[in-house]
Amino acid sequence: MATGTKGGLLGDGDQHAQSVFKHHVLQAYLRMFVAMTGSTARDKRVVVLDGFAGRGRYDSGQPASAELILQTIAELKTSRKVTSFFVEKNRADHQVLAGVIAEYAAVGMDASALPGKVEEHLEQVVTAAAGVPLFLFLDPCGAGVSFERLKGLLTGPRQPHKPQTEVLLNFSADLSRRIAGALERGRTDQQAMDTACGGVWWREVAEQARRKAPTGNFEPVVHAIAAEYARRVGAACRMNAVPIPVYREIGHQPIYHLVFFTRSPFGLWVFGDAVGQARQAWFRHLGQQRDTKLAMQGLAGLWSYGDDMQQQIDREAKWAMAHVMDNLRREVSQSGRAGFQLVDRPRQLFGSAYGIATEQTITRAARTLEAAGEVEIVAPGHRPRQMRIRKPHSGR
Repeated sequence: MATGTKGGLLGDGDQHAQSVFKHHVLQAYLRMFVAMTGSTARDKRVVVLDGFAGRGRYDSGQPASAELILQTIAELKTSRKVTSFFVEKNRADHQVLAGVIAEYAAVGMDASALPGKVEEHLEQVVTAAAGVPLFLFLDPCGAGVSFERLKGLLTGPRQPHKPQTEVLLNFSADLSRRIAGALERGRTDQQAMDTACGGVWWREVAEQARRKAPTGNFEPVVHAIAAEYARRVGAACRMNAVPIPVYREIGHQPIYHLVFFTRSPFGLWVFGDAVGQARQAWFRHLGQQRDTKLAMQGLAGLWSYGDDMQQQIDREAKWAMAHVMDNLRREVSQSGRAGFQLVDRPRQLFGSAYGIATEQTITRAARTLEAAGEVEIVAPGHRPRQMRIRKPHSGR
């Protein structure tokens, strides 16, 4: 069985909706990170680390996160030179992982399977990434790299904006619920959580969230802890931080948060687009799963959950479009004739629709407002995000 995030589930994780979401985000964002940062890097080099790689491939033969990373890198191997490291502490899992990595190394890819804990190899990875962009994917079961170790990794020589350093990590909601529940029952010795969070601050955050939550509901606790963790790491490392909750099903509590760290507005923009697309893929996968169950019960044709999920996607897209249009109006009004490039204002433009809106939502909104005479697009840009927009002449 592949290790990595399972959310307490065993079996082929590729069939779980939360894995579909995570894998979509990982592949979409990593592809853009390697392509964009590698375009200006020395010798077109980029370094990638998967610190909790598991076996790399599910028992079904489907790719898990590690192999998806390799497949994504392979798409760009003719234009970028990527060195990738995959770490797994479980011996049996590492042996399987090493076999998967060897398949890609055999066709010329610079990939290594390393045994042991990720902390044992961080110095090697950072050394390999000296002077070139570095992307870290940290997807543990439970507590991951300690706050202080992560802080040390993202500061020092990796502190400058360039070469770029970015992180996508799993912050376990299941762990937060379990630990917060234990704390509430008087079990105050929670060293693992203290170490992961860089102090005991999470205890007060959990208590405050619980006081405001309905009895027995720990969901506000996990959101509050993840948000404050992201804020603290971001502040300590001078990085933008974005926590995204990941769910097994509609109406369920989150299994974990994907927390993204970047120093670049480009990173925020591309990650927002990747998450928005992943959300749509997640809905469609849920619909397919439910329709498959109906077919197995002989009820196919009576109802289509796939159609229902598409309606949900359409409703969210309509709301996101209206929200982004309002954001564009506000930003254009404030910038006046000077205008701005869309990618320079990802937080302002995505707004509350971050994780739902996509790049296409924003560019459609801009063109809709231009057609209505509310804005002026003065430079279309090579990419949609590079579009420059401003307030039109008062006479328009």
